[in-house]
Amino acid sequence: MAALLVVSPLSTGAAQRGGGQRQGGPGRMNRQQLEQNFRVRLSNLLRTQLGLNDDQMRQLSDVNQRFDQQRRDMLRREMMTRRSLREEVMKQDSANAGRIEQLLTEQFKIERERIDLTESEQRELGKFLTPVQRAKYLGVQEQIRREMEQLRGRRGGMPPGGDSADAFKRRRPPPPA
Repeated sequence: MAALLVVSPLSTGAAQRGGGQRQGGPGRMNRQQLEQNFRVRLSNLLRTQLGLNDDQMRQLSDVNQRFDQQRRDMLRREMMTRRSLREEVMKQDSANAGRIEQLLTEQFKIERERIDLTESEQRELGKFLTPVQRAKYLGVQEQIRREMEQLRGRRGGMPPGGDSADAFKRRRPPPPA
C-alpha cells in the first residue's frame, strides 16, 4: 500500500517538471488514472486506519486541499535548496562559504515552516478528529514521507535524506595521484 501512496505524487512531480507525456497523450491518461487510484486507495486506507465516517472524510479532504499547495511548494523549495547545497559542497575547495551559509539558513527556515504548517493543519484537524485519529493521521503522513525519501534515494543514487556526508564522500572525485 505504501508503494502506491508514493507512485502518484512522484509521477505528478515528474510531469510538472516536463518528464511526462504531452497533454491528452496516452501518458497523460495513465497519470490521471494513477492519481485517481492513489486518491481512492489513500481514502480507503485513511477511512480504515483512522476509523473515519463520511463527514470526517469530507472534512479531511477539505483540509488536505487547503494545505496541499503549501506543502508542495515547501517540498519543491526544500528539494531545490538541498540540491544547491549538495552542488556547492561538491565543489570542495572552491565552494562558496557564504552561499553554503545562505542555503543552510534556508534549509532551517523551511524546517520551521514545515512545523508551523503541521501545527496549523493539526488545529484544523482537531475540529473534527479525535486526538487518537490525529496521531494516526500523522503516522500515515510520516510513513508516506519515509517511503518517498526511500524512493528518491533509489532513483537518485542518494541515501534517504539525500544530503548526508557519506553521499558527498562517495560522489567526490578521487584525489589527484
